[in-house]
Amino acid sequence: MEGFHSRIHRSGQRRADPEVLDHALQLYTYLSEHIAQRRANSGGGDLLSQLVDLKEEGGMTDAEILGLCFLFVLAGLDTVTAALGFSFARLAVDNELRNKITNDYSLIPYFIEEQLRVDPPVPFAPRVITEDVEVAGCPLAKDTDVLVSYGCANRDPQVYEEPERVHLDKRPPHFAFGRGPHRCLGSHLARLELRLILEEWHNRIPEYSLAPDADPRVPWPNGTLGLDAVPLVIG
Repeated sequence: MEGFHSRIHRSGQRRADPEVLDHALQLYTYLSEHIAQRRANSGGGDLLSQLVDLKEEGGMTDAEILGLCFLFVLAGLDTVTAALGFSFARLAVDNELRNKITNDYSLIPYFIEEQLRVDPPVPFAPRVITEDVEVAGCPLAKDTDVLVSYGCANRDPQVYEEPERVHLDKRPPHFAFGRGPHRCLGSHLARLELRLILEEWHNRIPEYSLAPDADPRVPWPNGTLGLDAVPLVIG
């Protein structure tokens, strides 16, 4: 748990919230107990049992399984929340855009893709150069560690027309979920969550606006880009 505490602190360069650490410890304990139970009673059909029973390359250690379980539980939690914050912040100030998706829910998937393109919750991702290459006049040697800026790629004016705007009539590819073999495994679930939430919200609350004194900001530095708050006026 001490190692987990240090990773939280380093990832955001801010002191970890004691309440967050308490919840993390509870989750750590819960998962550790279930891993121990599966070790003692192998052969189950659930995913955790299958991870415990793996034999290839010596199988997985408890620490490896625990890390994977943390990923299963937490992956997409902050990113989907951040995407919703950006979505409501945009719709709250753009009545025309909000009315379009409220009157035609078939446009919501298009809105989601474009909103993710313009304001991706994941700002960058680490990658390794696989061969010597030159990008925009900059030579990059094989095996060099780089950070791919999804935000810059998603707003490239050579690829996207009016890259700062959300277009409901277009659905070009984007980098919000990454690209290639390391693309986000949870992208389909994230899209489903975003679509259902936006549909149900606008079915119940079609009219809303940003509070007069609201000033949504993105806390920085942080591993995920998200607004600190989006105060709304309903109706």
